[in-house]
Amino acid sequence: MNNNKNFYEDILKNGNGKINKDAINKAKNGDTSSLLNSLSPEDRKKVNDALNDKEKLKQILSSDAAKKLLNLLGGKNNG
Repeated sequence: MNNNKNFYEDILKNGNGKINKDAINKAKNGDTSSLLNSLSPEDRKKVNDALNDKEKLKQILSSDAAKKLLNLLGGKNNG
């Protein structure tokens, strides 16, 4: 649990004031719109492009960093 707390605190600290606890809580419950809206238009396009490219998404989700992030967010890591 301490790792999760540090993770969320890091997001808040590095979010340049655009990400708040409400946005994080919404994301934890599946609503990522606040987090996506905190990105620049260019970064938001990159995220959306990656999410819409099945092969790119598969590559991203199979990375060690993604597995760690999903674990911290409370997701199940089956691989």
